Amino acid sequence: MKVISSGVVAGFAAAALVSLAPAAHADAGQTVMVRDGDFVQQMSDTRATGHVEFLKEGLHVWTEGATSTDKAAEYFPVPLQGIPSAASLTWYGTTPQPGSQLVFDTDGDTSTTADSWNVLVGEPVYNGDYWLSTSSDIFKNHHDQCPETTGGSGSDCHGTLAEWQAAFPAARVYAAGFSLGSGVKGDGVIHDIQVGDTDYQFTSEPEVTTVDVTGTATTRLVEKRHAKILKVRMSTDALGDNQVEGKKLWFKITDNGQTVYHAKLGAGDDARVNLRFADGTGKHEVVINKGGRVDQRVVIRTGR
Repeated sequence: MKVISSGVVAGFAAAALVSLAPAAHADAGQTVMVRDGDFVQQMSDTRATGHVEFLKEGLHVWTEGATSTDKAAEYFPVPLQGIPSAASLTWYGTTPQPGSQLVFDTDGDTSTTADSWNVLVGEPVYNGDYWLSTSSDIFKNHHDQCPETTGGSGSDCHGTLAEWQAAFPAARVYAAGFSLGSGVKGDGVIHDIQVGDTDYQFTSEPEVTTVDVTGTATTRLVEKRHAKILKVRMSTDALGDNQVEGKKLWFKITDNGQTVYHAKLGAGDDARVNLRFADGTGKHEVVINKGGRVDQRVVIRTGR
């Protein structure tokens, strides 16, 4: 069964604001992969009988029963942004389901914690109405600024996302997440959480990075009868785990300013060239360029 929540859910204890880096370099209008290392440990509220497991495509979330220790809640950083016009969570599993959640600072000054802990909670049952966790700074200290204070929602501080935007135009969201429980028995898979127009998807697959090719050049001068031979070997490094090749490495060799060899090598390549300089041909300045920069200079004198 697929259930799409149009809201955000909270319920973790207040914590000091930490320095957060957006998961996988998130930009607006793109898909960002969230991995185990992206969760912020200081914000975690997964309890003894709550469980979270990364899958190849999704996040398995479940609780064992319906007690106070049955809670699974994790959070990841997002780029600083205003309160979005929409947030959603895609869930395949039981009802009740977990919800997504947004954590924000009221005035965008994330260097202090006095007003930084505010958690908007949205559940499908409230049909687009987002309520504020009672542990939030606004709820405790600025209740008069709540968009709506009537009953019938998760708390008496609530409103639509548009109303929250209007009430706190300088607010900056810095983290998003989900929560199942506490006291709720459930089991299923979260495929993604959407914040504004950025889609955060969960995976156990390691991140694949693109790396430019690196390598070295070595030289050896050999004396021969009637000539000197400069042996040049160019080799590039192999790719590491979960790396794909980016820009190839360019080698160029010149003799007194004239190009005598050039090649672009991929990862794990090996190239060799022997340059012969006959006796009596004078001085030769051999320059090896690597990646557009001078790597080595070798001066060879053959006499005249």
